[in-house]
Amino acid sequence: MKKTKMIFFILFLGFFYSFHTYSSADEVTFHQKKDENPHFNMFVDLSGNINSTVKEEFFEGSRFSEDYLNLEVIGKANEKISYRFSKKLNNIENNRIVDLAYLKYKWNDKLYFLIGKQPASFGSMEYANNLYGSPYRYTNVYKNKDNPVGFNFIYLPIKNHELQFQIVNSIKNSNNEENTVQKVNNPMGYSVNWNWSLFKNQIIQNRWSYSIFQENENKKFWKLLALGSKLDFKPFSIEADYILSDEDIEKNGDVTKILRSWSSDYQNNVASVKYGTYLVKLKYNFIPKWNLIAKGVYEMGTSKKGVNDILGENKLFKKAYTYYGGIEFLPIIKNEDLSFHFLYQNQRVNYNLDQIKKENKNNHFIILGLSYRIKMI
Repeated sequence: MKKTKMIFFILFLGFFYSFHTYSSADEVTFHQKKDENPHFNMFVDLSGNINSTVKEEFFEGSRFSEDYLNLEVIGKANEKISYRFSKKLNNIENNRIVDLAYLKYKWNDKLYFLIGKQPASFGSMEYANNLYGSPYRYTNVYKNKDNPVGFNFIYLPIKNHELQFQIVNSIKNSNNEENTVQKVNNPMGYSVNWNWSLFKNQIIQNRWSYSIFQENENKKFWKLLALGSKLDFKPFSIEADYILSDEDIEKNGDVTKILRSWSSDYQNNVASVKYGTYLVKLKYNFIPKWNLIAKGVYEMGTSKKGVNDILGENKLFKKAYTYYGGIEFLPIIKNEDLSFHFLYQNQRVNYNLDQIKKENKNNHFIILGLSYRIKMI
């Protein structure tokens, strides 16, 4: 019942307010200023912090980390064709040549085509706001470690409305069994995305999508519903998201690893689960250059099928609560290329199964860091 009320609340926001977020049709002008070269621009995005952690009531000390280091090239070949290339530089496990590499073709003012390695066309404000990594990012909802390759058809039927239809190779799942008897050789994925608005004043931002990806195993799918809206009453804003991830083969593998460590009978099985996630974020620009930010996340994990005597069918096995509170400082007004942040985060994970309650978490994090986007060329 609560899930239904949340969905209707987000739909209500969308029907009565407006959209103003990053648009795929304006991809090349994203982060681009008037004095920049429209044909070739190179940027480096970096984020680093000092992180103090308390896990299970034990202080693990403080350490400096480089969270994000990315090289990006964007520009135009001509008035019809533009491009974007992006590569993460600080991920030693990343053996990919590039993380993003695609061309955009402008058919006319209403129709665009994207081809190549591109971001998945997911909805929600959480996904839209974190293309460059954010200290307030809730990473559990990001099930894809790589970007897919394929086509994206972008149609702007009327002002402030954007429809996307994306066809890509299915996002790889590390939990797929390579020796499955019913293996699918070339799985595909499909997404429909609607970004839209009603008012000129840009009070609300809406990003809604539904996606379905074929897994490597026959008749196994990953389905994702993502609904997000934002009310922007400057200097105050609020974002609300609902994300439902239906996974015939668990994407991140957390529960699968726990069950396999608990029982040898589970070694050849993979968990089939559903995750429902609610996110609310408040931001208040209380004085120029300074923002107060608070965020709350509630996540529920439900099993789709029973596993021996460990995991029952359609049983709620996990509840997770994450709270953020922090302050943001932007030295340059109306320019977010450089920002400093101080953040407190509390993460609580409670498992309902007696056998795996030892995996419960109550972790605390204090983070002092910066994010910087540098124009190289």
